[in-house]
Amino acid sequence: MSFFLNFWKILLDSPQDMQVVPNTGFTKWLTTFTAGAMSFLAVLGLAFSLICADLASEWGDSLKNSSSIRISAPTDLLKKQTSVALAILDQTKGVDSAHLVGLQDKKKLLEPWLGADFPLEFIAMPALIEIQETEDGIDYEGLRLRLSAELPSAILDNHMQWRRPIEVFAVLVSQLGMFTVVLVLLASLAMVSMAANAALSANIKVLRVLRLVGTFDTFIVTAFVRKFTRRVFLGSFLGTTFASLVLIMMPDLGENLGIINELSLELIDKIWIASVPLLFVLISIFATRHAVKTSLKRLL
Repeated sequence: MSFFLNFWKILLDSPQDMQVVPNTGFTKWLTTFTAGAMSFLAVLGLAFSLICADLASEWGDSLKNSSSIRISAPTDLLKKQTSVALAILDQTKGVDSAHLVGLQDKKKLLEPWLGADFPLEFIAMPALIEIQETEDGIDYEGLRLRLSAELPSAILDNHMQWRRPIEVFAVLVSQLGMFTVVLVLLASLAMVSMAANAALSANIKVLRVLRLVGTFDTFIVTAFVRKFTRRVFLGSFLGTTFASLVLIMMPDLGENLGIINELSLELIDKIWIASVPLLFVLISIFATRHAVKTSLKRLL
């Protein structure tokens, strides 16, 4: 509670700050604009990283404990061989359910590549059986041997060759997004430090006079911290708001791609994005305090 009270006091204006830190000059607009631009990039990078992490988890869960059997045979034998395969699966330990994928489901699966109006019913396609496994899983090697003995045309696919690369790629992209956010935060830290040092250099005479009349260093540090924190908070709040609007107005890519059901941010992801201005405020407090204390030590 005390943290939020101190945070609110920092954001409140103070007449004394105007006397120590001027409200004009290029550092004011430079700090605000740079904080806004950095916050915009940080929000987009963070959202990109969180979405990729969610997709990696979603794709992994959708393919977990699932497999399929593809049967290629002449039309007159396809139905009989499909029934044999379903009977084998009914006797296989670890199979929770197995069903034949219908024509409409096949059209939905192939729609992103062939389109919604493609006449799939006129094409001789292999039968596809979707298998849902129990938590114990299936003995793939034993099932593959039995299928090869009774149904040589059947091919068992446990989706591992699809699942693993997708998960690895999504995790790598998510980590790249987080690395970008860290770089943006470090650049913001350097920006605030440079702006604070520039303001200190421009007001070095004022600082010396304040020192001569016995002004405490705490007063000077607090004045600079308040001024720069308000500028950074204003810029980061505007940058975060603008980036959030961009994310809201983005088209529903999940519906267009047809590969994922929903491309959106979870509640916890939105909370992380909303905390970006707070992160920039903390960066401003740390960088400004360090810069002012360092400059004051030089005046001794």
